[in-house]
Amino acid sequence: MDLIRRYGVYLAVVILVVVGLIFYISKDNTGSDQDASEKARQERMASGSDPTQGDYGSGNGSDGSGGIPDDGATPEYILEKYLEWAEYPPFSRPMSILNHDLAFPFIIENSPDYSIDPKTNEPTGYVCLFQPKTWAVIGNKDMMYVTLECRDKARNRVKVSIDSHQVFKEWEGQRFGVVSASVNDNGTDGDQTRGDNIFTFSWKPQKPDWGQMSLVAEITYGPENLKTTLTSSFFSSPSIPAEFNGVFSDSLQDGSLIVRAVVNVYKKGKYHLEANLKDEKNGEYIAYAVYDGDLVSGSNEVEFTFFGKILRDKDLDGPYLATSFRGHRVNLPIDPEWFNQGAEGLRKIQAAKTTEPDRELVLPYKDEYKTKYYKVESFSNAAWDSADKQNRIRQIKSLQ
Repeated sequence: MDLIRRYGVYLAVVILVVVGLIFYISKDNTGSDQDASEKARQERMASGSDPTQGDYGSGNGSDGSGGIPDDGATPEYILEKYLEWAEYPPFSRPMSILNHDLAFPFIIENSPDYSIDPKTNEPTGYVCLFQPKTWAVIGNKDMMYVTLECRDKARNRVKVSIDSHQVFKEWEGQRFGVVSASVNDNGTDGDQTRGDNIFTFSWKPQKPDWGQMSLVAEITYGPENLKTTLTSSFFSSPSIPAEFNGVFSDSLQDGSLIVRAVVNVYKKGKYHLEANLKDEKNGEYIAYAVYDGDLVSGSNEVEFTFFGKILRDKDLDGPYLATSFRGHRVNLPIDPEWFNQGAEGLRKIQAAKTTEPDRELVLPYKDEYKTKYYKVESFSNAAWDSADKQNRIRQIKSLQ
C-alpha cells in the first residue's frame, strides 16, 4: 500500500502514456487500413468492368459459376456492391488522384532494384533505378529516354559505368535484338546534367520495332566495382494509326457532358479511346470516359460521355478540363462476329493466330481542353440503367 501511495502518481502517468501509445498506434493502423480500404474502393469504382464477376475484389474473370465468386461473399453483399458500382455506366467512370494509372496514363514507375551479394545472398545496401521517361514511344519521330542511377546506403549517388547494353523485342517468351540505344552522361541527347552519374539511354524505333521492348544493361557500380544486370521495359508503336488533332467541342446531352474530339485516322479499324475530366478551378480529377467503335480513314469525330450523375455526385460546377486523350487501334486476329457463329465461329477463334501485337497506339493529346461553363445542377442525377444491368441484378437475386 505504501508503494502504491508513494509511486501511484508515477504509475498513473506511465499507464496514461502506455494507453496513449496504444491508442496512437491503433489509430495509425486504423488510418492505414482506412486509406487502403478507400484506395481499393476507388479502384473498384473506377473500373469499367463489373467487379462482382468472378473472383470478387480482384476483378478477375468469371469462375464458371455464373459470375458469382467462391470466396464466401453472400449474394446480398454482392448485390450491394454491384448496385454501388452500377450507378455509373462502364463507359464513364468516376476517378480521383488515387487512380494513379488513369491520372498519369503516360508514366510508368519502375521499382528500384536492391542489390544482393551473390556470395552471401544478403543486401549490399546499394539500390539502382532504371526508369523510362514515359511508358511508350509512339511514331518513328519519337524518342524513348531511360535513365539509370545507383545509390549507396546513405542514398548518395555512386559512380556507374555501362559495360554493355541491348534493346530487345519481347514476343511469346523470346527476345529478339533490335536497333541499339545510345547512352551518355554528358548532358546531351536527352541527358539532363553532365557528369551527375545519371546515365540516359536514348532509343528511336524502326518500323519493325513494334510491341513490348526491354532494355538490358550490364553495369559496374560503386567503389567496390560491383556488377549487376538491369532491365527496363516499355512499349513501342512506331506506326501511328491515328492522332487527335486538337479540335474539340462540348455540350449537354441527355443529362451528361459530351466532349467531342476530332481524330485523324490513317488506318481504319476498331479503336479504344479514353479521356479524363478535371475540375478547372482546383485540378481535382472527376471522371474518365471511354469510346469503343469503328473509325474510317480520314477525319472522324468521336464522343466522350461524362455521365451526369458522376458530375452531380462530385458537386463541381464547370468549366471543366478534358485532358489526356489517348488510346489504341485494336489489332486482334479475332472478329467479334465469330462469337455469334456457333461451332463455325468457335473453329475460327481457335484457329486464329497472329504475329503482331494486339494494339497500335494513337498519338495522344496531352494538353487540356476547357469546356463551357455549366452549373452542376444542369446534369442528371439519375443512376445508369440498361438491359444488361437488370439482367445482372436478376442473376444475383436468383441466388438469394
